[in-house]
Amino acid sequence: MEENLILNKLNQARRPLDSLSQVKILTDWQFDETMQVWYLRINISVESEISYILRDSQWYLVVSSEYPKGKLKMYPDIENGIKVTLNHQSNNSKIVKNGLWRSGALCLEKNTLNNFQSEPHGIDDRLLYHVKRSVSWLELAAKGQLISDNEPFELPEFTLRNTLDKQFAFSEDVVTFMQWESTECKYGIAELDVYKSNPFTYYVKIFKSLVGTSVHYTKWGKQLEAAHLTNLIKAPWVLLNQPPVINEWQAPETFGDLIDACNNQNVDIVGVLEKVVSKIRDGKRHLFLLGFPIPKYFGGEPEIIFWNALYLPVVSQGKKTANGFRNNNLGWWRRDKCEVFNRSNKIDWIDSENWNQQEISTRGKMNDQLLRKRILLVGGGCIGASIAEILVRSGLSNLTIMDNDLLSVGNLSRHTLNLNDIGGLKEVSLCKYLNSLNPHANVDVIKKLLSNDSNLKTNTDLEKYDIILECTGENNVLDIFQNINFKKKHIFVSVSVGLGAKRLYMTLMNGNSYDFTGFYDLIFPYIEKEKKLFSDFNLPRNGIGCWNPTFPGRSDDVWLAAATSVKAIENYFTSKSKENLSLVYEQKDNSGIFEGYQLVEKREDG
Repeated sequence: MEENLILNKLNQARRPLDSLSQVKILTDWQFDETMQVWYLRINISVESEISYILRDSQWYLVVSSEYPKGKLKMYPDIENGIKVTLNHQSNNSKIVKNGLWRSGALCLEKNTLNNFQSEPHGIDDRLLYHVKRSVSWLELAAKGQLISDNEPFELPEFTLRNTLDKQFAFSEDVVTFMQWESTECKYGIAELDVYKSNPFTYYVKIFKSLVGTSVHYTKWGKQLEAAHLTNLIKAPWVLLNQPPVINEWQAPETFGDLIDACNNQNVDIVGVLEKVVSKIRDGKRHLFLLGFPIPKYFGGEPEIIFWNALYLPVVSQGKKTANGFRNNNLGWWRRDKCEVFNRSNKIDWIDSENWNQQEISTRGKMNDQLLRKRILLVGGGCIGASIAEILVRSGLSNLTIMDNDLLSVGNLSRHTLNLNDIGGLKEVSLCKYLNSLNPHANVDVIKKLLSNDSNLKTNTDLEKYDIILECTGENNVLDIFQNINFKKKHIFVSVSVGLGAKRLYMTLMNGNSYDFTGFYDLIFPYIEKEKKLFSDFNLPRNGIGCWNPTFPGRSDDVWLAAATSVKAIENYFTSKSKENLSLVYEQKDNSGIFEGYQLVEKREDG
């Protein structure tokens, strides 16, 4: 009964295909018990042909029993389909379990073809959409036009066999690309560290030559720069001339494929292996890093080095030599060449990612110039910590936190820290937390409160920062800044919130000295209103017995204030304003609908 229902849906979906002149149905819907999918075998005709795409080719439309939901893929027939791997196609090197089709599914759902339209999800149109897209894909492939200039570059699909338990990270950009271009050393031994084991995450710290000379150093933030392993892991590396591919755009599946792919670009990878594996004969498996230049767009000049890691088999050592050879490098290498790196042996590619800040920031970042500034955060309470987290997640790398306070359980309702940090110095835990948010974060801490002596000299050097962000909400801290005459101009920002964080008070200044008179004049009426509210407000208690009232404000109100503050800071910075700007925001709602913070008053002083 259930089978009849799905067949009715599939037949309904199949009927519109009769309208396509390039498509002929060869066999009707069948169910594959091995793979638990339905399939339809079709012939697609195109006007052009090239060596690996004939005018007529056969394909399998494969769908799940949940159609129109679930899997829907187009695979090439093993006999009369394409056997190479092209752009916008999965690795086509393998034949699937049922022996009917190859593994190279066409990429049809994404914006990889001209005239892109999003995938429909109805019974009548989803199957038709995929077949029409397949015809377009084949027509473009037969003309050699699957990719166009200025289309974002895509790597071939490297088959991962250790997806869940291992990954490799590197950091490369256009600057490091130029550094690589200036080096003559093309292979050697890299040193890797591991900062966590689930999954096991390797990251490269330094590339060295075979004789141990430093070739390229990878700069990370505080957390990854620290030594996690006592002895760094050795990993052979080689820099290729281009991505290693065979059969048009197929990533190597075996060592034989890799040898052929390297031979195609005149790189003697066997000769390189012979030299580098002599450094890792320790009975352990090691990563092998293959680097190659890639462009940002197809047709563009290479501008970055991408590193793809594979997991080498254990190379020969001790008594494991080729027959008739002694226990030495020659004997070991003879065995490696014949057995360990046998052409038919599968390659274990490791999930490899570029953790460069430019790559991390593709989902959204702030003004680049702002992110390069050195910022001092005075006050690591809830509002300061929330602002700091937004800045670091946005790519800010140079931040120093100045505070001297312990985290208590009451702070957890709105602070970014957690149970593990209770009883510890808030600024130290916050520093550690922020450094864990970004592999390039360099967050430092000053474990003291800001103060000045009788000569008005502060207890820390403030001159070395570009932006000072004051989040203590304390007038005496503003008094300290008002008595400073800086040698150079700084941007100074003060952020505080009112009762329940329903109001946000900010002042932003750009100069050598700061006068808060205008800011105080602006916020005074609001503070007076809040004082009256305070007198009627049943303030929450902090502790039992000899208790103190604590400042009320939920985490959502604090985070909203922090996000608003960051946007105001970025706008002030990018506008290059020289004015002193004071702002008052208030939370608003309209007929019970929350509208967010609105600017209710501002003051600009020249």
